[in-house]
Amino acid sequence: MLFNRNQGKIPRRAAAAVYQRGIAAYEMGRFQEAIETLTPIAAENDLAGTLAAFYLGQAHLRLGLEDMQAGRYGAAAAHLTRARRTNPSCRNVWQHLTACHIGQGRFDLAAAELQRARDVGDADDTTPIRLAYALSRDNQFDRAVETLAEAIQAEPQRADLHMHLGLLHASVDNYEAAQAELEEAVHLAPDNAEARQHLGLVFGAINEPCKAVEQLSQARAARPDDAHLALMMTFALQAAEQAGHTMTIKEIPLTESAVDDASIRELGGIITQDPEFVEAFMKLPESLVDPTMFDTLAQIITEALEVHPDYADLHFHCSRIHERLGDTQAAIESASEAVEINPRYVQALIQLGRLYARTDRRDEAMDRLRAAVDNGGDYPDVHYLIGELYREDGDFDRARIEYRRALELNENYTQAREALEAVATA
Repeated sequence: MLFNRNQGKIPRRAAAAVYQRGIAAYEMGRFQEAIETLTPIAAENDLAGTLAAFYLGQAHLRLGLEDMQAGRYGAAAAHLTRARRTNPSCRNVWQHLTACHIGQGRFDLAAAELQRARDVGDADDTTPIRLAYALSRDNQFDRAVETLAEAIQAEPQRADLHMHLGLLHASVDNYEAAQAELEEAVHLAPDNAEARQHLGLVFGAINEPCKAVEQLSQARAARPDDAHLALMMTFALQAAEQAGHTMTIKEIPLTESAVDDASIRELGGIITQDPEFVEAFMKLPESLVDPTMFDTLAQIITEALEVHPDYADLHFHCSRIHERLGDTQAAIESASEAVEINPRYVQALIQLGRLYARTDRRDEAMDRLRAAVDNGGDYPDVHYLIGELYREDGDFDRARIEYRRALELNENYTQAREALEAVATA
């Protein structure tokens, strides 16, 4: 028998009626109503309770996916967590939860979710790679490297594992290790254009332009229609020429379907639809070709903005590119446009806060960073930066509060720990 807080036990017949109402709401797509209806009976160890628990989990899953699609990552994570708790066998929930945590910038939680999936055998081939990147973004670089090294030990012939380990090393300017891993990836999979492309970029970063051209040309042989790869190839050839090398490359004809004047413009479309494209650019190590590369990218985004002037994401990307080019004022203007379009745009608020802090506009920096936290950007690095602003103003009490919050969110945050120790007795 079931209990109702106000009326005592709910008879089985009444429970069956509740179940029917909940299922009707579920089938009509009224998932919140289904949750509210099914929750009171889902814990019972009988047929109605078992079925109610299943559909309750499914309703939470559906709402979680809707929230995730809309960018409401906190709400999505809450629904997906309930879905897994209610129905542990619910497939792929861990993948959706991981995406939500990443969307909120909670790479520690994303890493924990991926680790749990791996430990219970609910993972796939990409899990070690995704776990390594989550750990890296959570400032746990050694654990990230260890994760991929263990995966390679188990499957030494997987070129993708070597490639991603190489990319991790490149992200911290450890080019010797990066080169070794990427060369192993190319050895294992000679036709892997992506591995050759990244190896070419590493050679570019260590001022080996001829080797960069060699790898990029082989990558382009596999992907002749890739405009991004052709752009990288152009920069490598320019760098080789500036270093006094004369190089010739084999002409690679475009495929019939790609002979189109708009092929380069596709880059603007890619950027509009896929922010990870710009993210990949921003992770490239600084090199002599930065001005040419990022000027070109800024031009592409500017053209995309002419078509989509109300896209806050494009203004945000433009800000980061101007920052990379050293034009702080232009970066501030672009970030301000993004925030004006979407005042709750957390990453743009953080970007603007960082830029204001750099230009000694501390009050404005504090306003933007506080707004970021209020809108879901409760991130360790944001609290650390707020703490730094308070410390610069001599407000050590508030600085300590912010550093402690940063460490609550990420206990491995070395800079926050050192800063907290520095103001502990101030």
